[in-house]
Amino acid sequence: MAIGKFNSFSFFLLAIVASIFTQHASATSIDASSLCKSSKDKDLCATMVNGATNWHDAIGNAINATLSVANELQSKSGFVAASIANLPPSIKETCKESFQTTSDMLHEGLEHLAAGDNSSLHTKLSAALDTECTDELSDHGVASPIANMIEDLHKKVSVCLAIMIQNENVTA
Repeated sequence: MAIGKFNSFSFFLLAIVASIFTQHASATSIDASSLCKSSKDKDLCATMVNGATNWHDAIGNAINATLSVANELQSKSGFVAASIANLPPSIKETCKESFQTTSDMLHEGLEHLAAGDNSSLHTKLSAALDTECTDELSDHGVASPIANMIEDLHKKVSVCLAIMIQNENVTA
């Protein structure tokens, strides 16, 4: 009988410890849905902030995910150049500059994030949403061979801005 009470007590104690651990773990992790409320693509947003334990890490993860697409796009700008070879050279330069601007703004955004300067971070993220290349190609009726990557980049920058805005709404 005493062993039965001891086993019941042990099980009860184990359940309490497990409950406390679960509550602590959920309290220290971030709820991606709370940071992605303003995002049009909540699934993409949740993927981009995955693993974050706070807003700072979430926006950092999102910027880094976006930066990887920007860097890849920048490395493939030759594909754009080939598709617009018969157009004015200014379009090729516009696309090159547009991709560089996006990459630069994301890098600078990470620097402002590290410094805790959220106002400048927001400014840099807004500037990273550079559509000059897409606009120029569209104006000249050119379908870019990397249009999907450009669209993905714009979506990810938009997610970063949504996460930024969500934080501003919380801290305002």
